[in-house]
Amino acid sequence: MQRRKNGAVPTVPRATRPAVIAVAHELRRLRTERGLSLRQLATRTGISPSRMSALETGHLGPDPITVAFLLGAIGMQLTTLEKLVPLAARADEPDFLDPTGHDERMLRTGFENLATEVFEWSPMLFPTALRSAGYSHAIRESGMPHPDTATRDLVPASARVSLADSPETRYTFLLGEAATRPDACPPDVLCDQIEEVAAVSKMLRISISLVPASFCPTGLVEPFTLYENHDGPFGVAVPHHRGVAYLTNKASVSDYATTATWLRSGVAAPSWP
Repeated sequence: MQRRKNGAVPTVPRATRPAVIAVAHELRRLRTERGLSLRQLATRTGISPSRMSALETGHLGPDPITVAFLLGAIGMQLTTLEKLVPLAARADEPDFLDPTGHDERMLRTGFENLATEVFEWSPMLFPTALRSAGYSHAIRESGMPHPDTATRDLVPASARVSLADSPETRYTFLLGEAATRPDACPPDVLCDQIEEVAAVSKMLRISISLVPASFCPTGLVEPFTLYENHDGPFGVAVPHHRGVAYLTNKASVSDYATTATWLRSGVAAPSWP
């Protein structure tokens, strides 16, 4: 890990801390869904448009009181406050463990919208973002423990892989060879899933490739998602059986970026059947 001259460990920039990313994105989304401009919300709250913009870009820390005040001015229900205010209270944390999965949608969407490239390694199953309804149903029926939340399972693949606001965001999915075997679903469901993924792989912003077991045996590298922007990798999401851990500390991000580069070097040719 790099250190400053005085020996201190560099802090994670505020705008790329997990809770800041999630809250900033949600504030902007909720405001725009209500049809409010920054100036209109500024008039309602007395908060300057420049400060409001800084909150929505993550350059100003989202303290819980301000977030609650803004949500009230926007007209959001109590359930929204109960989700975002505790998130805002964790704005200083460089890593965010979501043990329940309740915050996963906000975190994932916020990271995707901040990224110019999203890299996902899925060694044993098709990535959630690419799963058909039939495949998702088969996974649930199998009783296999997995970190997916119900809100993600049945969303059409075409919608899931277009979450980022920027049309320039690229998605790279690497699948382990085990994902193409009918261990978690019937052969006909797997066949339909593979056909759907093959169709999605033709989209310009999406790359889907296989890594053979001879290069990376099952269990060697756990699943993860790496997020990059113009400054390089800035975050990684690591799923576990109950939720997802979002990491932005430089050492972890660097390690996973190195692993992603190694996995890319093992892609089989052709990239997709």
